[in-house]
Amino acid sequence: MGRAANHPSGDPTPTHEDEAMTLELRHLGSELEVPLKAHVIVTPSGRYAAVHE
Repeated sequence: MGRAANHPSGDPTPTHEDEAMTLELRHLGSELEVPLKAHVIVTPSGRYAAVHE
């Protein structure tokens, strides 16, 4: 499972909401035995960041 987030501002820095959603999805995925492999943030300029634990 993966999660993607769009940041129209162009800043790929993960927000508090991004991190909270990643943790929630990781927890839910664990309950269902579906690991979260990646959370990628994409911006209009093509910059990206991955959210890690």
